[in-house]
Amino acid sequence: MFEIKYRIIIDESYWKKMNLEQIEKEGGIEGFFQINLHSADYGYYHNRELAKEEEGFDIISTWLSNLLEVCLLIDDTKYVAIKDTESYNTWLEFISADNGLLVSVVQSDSLISEYVITKPLENRVYPEWRDIKANREKFIEEVVNKTKDFITDLSQINPLLSMSQRIVQLQLLLDKARW
Repeated sequence: MFEIKYRIIIDESYWKKMNLEQIEKEGGIEGFFQINLHSADYGYYHNRELAKEEEGFDIISTWLSNLLEVCLLIDDTKYVAIKDTESYNTWLEFISADNGLLVSVVQSDSLISEYVITKPLENRVYPEWRDIKANREKFIEEVVNKTKDFITDLSQINPLLSMSQRIVQLQLLLDKARW
């Protein structure tokens, strides 16, 4: 099983009034983002009422974009790691294995500026969970479907959001990821 959970946490009334230029200046839509693999979780998500001043800190489009890159690259490279943008040294590692994927949380002290890499990290350690199996097709299906849902959710907040550079890039990756 592979599941993506996200929750957009923004002031919708503020975002509804924005024009495209303001949207571009504001940046990405923040919220909660979590990946669930069987009994292993990575990230943070809940659907309870928000506590006073509770905010989301993950830029959801970045996570989805990076996961779409995994979908596009994994067949050719057999190895893809995506950086947790909220951490300087934590990555999610995806290794192709027997029509499936082995997914791990990995840390490395290597200084790498890219968010997606296709060569194994040097000096890596596995601080949490390692080699959790995921069905490749179900993984791709979940990433594609959650990306579509996210774009639809944004369009309902403000149709101009789907014209922002971040979401146009996300849509381009989504179009490439369809087989």
